[in-house]
Amino acid sequence: MKINLKKNNILIFSIIFFLAILLRIYYFLNLDSWFDEWNMMYTVNPFISNEETWERFFGDRGDHYLPEYYPPLNAFILKYFLLYTGYYAENARIYSLLFGCSSVLLVYILSTLITKSKTNYIATFLFSINLFVIWQSNEIRPHSFVLFFSLLNIILFINLIRKPLNIFFSTLYICLSVLLLSSWPFALTIYFGKSLYILIHYNLKKISLYKYFFIFLSILVFYIFFNYDYLTYHLQRDSHYTILNLSFFYSFHFRSFFGSIFMGGVFLILFSFFLLKDLKKNLRDENESNILIYIIISSYFLTISYSILKAGVISPKYIIFVLPLIIIWVSYKINLTKLKSKIIILLVILNILNTFYFFFKNPIDRPPFNKVIKIISESKVLNVVTNEDLVTNNAFNNYKNFDKKKINFV
Repeated sequence: MKINLKKNNILIFSIIFFLAILLRIYYFLNLDSWFDEWNMMYTVNPFISNEETWERFFGDRGDHYLPEYYPPLNAFILKYFLLYTGYYAENARIYSLLFGCSSVLLVYILSTLITKSKTNYIATFLFSINLFVIWQSNEIRPHSFVLFFSLLNIILFINLIRKPLNIFFSTLYICLSVLLLSSWPFALTIYFGKSLYILIHYNLKKISLYKYFFIFLSILVFYIFFNYDYLTYHLQRDSHYTILNLSFFYSFHFRSFFGSIFMGGVFLILFSFFLLKDLKKNLRDENESNILIYIIISSYFLTISYSILKAGVISPKYIIFVLPLIIIWVSYKINLTKLKSKIIILLVILNILNTFYFFFKNPIDRPPFNKVIKIISESKVLNVVTNEDLVTNNAFNNYKNFDKKKINFV
C-alpha cells in the first residue's frame, strides 16, 4: 500500500483533517446525552467485576431490565479505556471521538487506493463535514468503533487481492475481520459483498479461488465459534426497534446519512444516476471501485431481506460503514464526467451550507442535559436527591463538573 506523501498532499490533507477534528470537538462541547448512552456508562463501570459487567450488559440495571443488543466486545474495550483515563462520560465520548477522527484518515487512504486521483481530497472533505458522521463520532455507542474497523478491513482487503498471499498478512486480515464481525454482526454484509466480488471477478483479477476460500471460510468459522451464543440468542428474536416501512424506499437512509432531505436527495440522485448509467460496467468491470458497489448493494439487500423474512433491522446506524463508500464512489464517478469541476464545486458548496444550517438539528431531540449540568454545577448545592433510576443517577455522578465540586446524587 503506497500513499503519495508529497508536501502538497500532506498540507491539503492536514487542513481537511484539522477541519474534521474542529467540527467534531465543537459538537462534542455542545452535545446533550440520552438514555442509551447512560445505559452504556452504567454497563462499562471499570470498578465492577467482569461478571457484573456481563449482567449489566444483558439487562440487569438494578431497578429495571434493558439488554443491549449489539455484541459486548466494544463495551469491554471501553470499560478498560475508562479504567486508565477516568470513569467520566466525557472520556467515554473521547473514546468514540478518537475512532471518529481516525476514520477520516482511513477514508483518505481508501479513496486514494480506489481512485488514484485527486478525488481523494473531495471524498475526504465531504466525509469530514458530513453531519451523520459528526453526530455518531460523539455518541457513547459502538458506531464510530465499527466505522473505523470497517474501513480498515476494506483497505486490507484491497491490498490482499493486489498482492501475492503471505501467511502474516493473511493471518492479520483474518484476525481483524473476526474482530470486526464480533463487534458488529451487520458487518457480515461487508463480508458477503467482498465474497461476491471475488466470485465474479476472479478471472479478471486472476484470483486464486481456493486460497481466498480458505481465508474467508476461516473468518466465518472463527466468527461463529467466538459468537455462537450471541448469534443463537439474536437469531431467535422476531422483532427489533427498527421495522421496514414504505418510507424507507423513498430515501434508502440517504436523508439520515447526509443530514437533511435535500442533501440526501442530491446524493441519492447522483448515486442512482451513476449506478444505472453504466450498470454492467459497475458490476463486471475490473475497476476496484466495484468493490464499494458490491458492499453497498449487499448491505441494503441483506438488511432488507432480513427485515422482510425475520425482523426489522432498518436503521442507518446499523450500516454506517456504507456512508463513506457512497461518498468515495460518487466522488470518483463525478471525477470521470466532463463537467466534473462544476459539479464538484456545487456539491462542496451545498454540503458546507447543509452542515452549517443543520449542525445542531439532530433528527432525534435529546434531553437538555447540558443545561441541567450548568444549573446544578453553578449552584452551591452539594447533595441532590432525585427520583430517577440507578442508570440516570450513575450518569449524573460521572460528569467531571459534578465530580470536581463533589456533588453527590442519590
